Amino acid sequence: MQDYFLISEFAKLRDININSLRYYEKLGLLRPAYIDEKTNYRYYLPEQISVLNKIILCVQLGIPLKEMAGMIDEDGNLQSQKLLEQGKLLAQKRIEEMQANLNYIEASLKSIEDNKKYADKQGIYPRYFKERTVITTEYFPKQSDVKKKMISEIAELYKTTQKNNFFPQLPAGQIVDVDPSGTMQYRCFFEVLNVTKNLPQLLTLPAGTYSCMQLDSNPGMNLAEIIRKNWPEKESFTVIVDNVMLEKFSFKTRPSELQIIPQPVENRIQNLT
Repeated sequence: MQDYFLISEFAKLRDININSLRYYEKLGLLRPAYIDEKTNYRYYLPEQISVLNKIILCVQLGIPLKEMAGMIDEDGNLQSQKLLEQGKLLAQKRIEEMQANLNYIEASLKSIEDNKKYADKQGIYPRYFKERTVITTEYFPKQSDVKKKMISEIAELYKTTQKNNFFPQLPAGQIVDVDPSGTMQYRCFFEVLNVTKNLPQLLTLPAGTYSCMQLDSNPGMNLAEIIRKNWPEKESFTVIVDNVMLEKFSFKTRPSELQIIPQPVENRIQNLT
């Protein structure tokens, strides 16, 4: 049987288990080229490695093998072009997902490095930010309302980003709009990448030098009081309450940064276009 591979030899060509080959045979995907009636030994031809490669490709791309079995015609021939075209679409989708993951990792690492420069800053200090795109909830009239609904609202925002193939990431937190009377309205937000379409919930935070202050958020914190105390001279402005991404994550503290948007109130946030 010089022209044939034993089942063990054939399995080693792609470093798979013999039982996998038997399963592929059971599904009708890859039948042995020859079965010895006396010994029941199974043999495969070198050309069959091409079919095995396609099966492994399906496994790697997440194409159900039973679906692949449906691409075998009445004569037992595999519709290779149809299979490869479907595999191409799935591979392209996988590449897009991996690129989005890479973008998230790179953005997170950059955020950590940038935050290191402002570690342990005391009082109010200037900090430059590039333009950022965020997705937000509706307004809440009170900070207490935000606390009650934050989990459910953030969950809904995540669903929206996934539906539209955006990529959510930290920073995240609250946006607080303060009017001349001192009345404050609150929204939850988180930053998004890979924005390809406009939605009402999307906002552009402008590039510029922000007036900032660090604090450790806690459930009993009176955010409105902290804002009024540190920026009493401002009439109308917007505060970003940003969760700070650090080199090490702690479950005991919630480091945050207050960031005052540097534009007048009527221009401070514009809808994404």
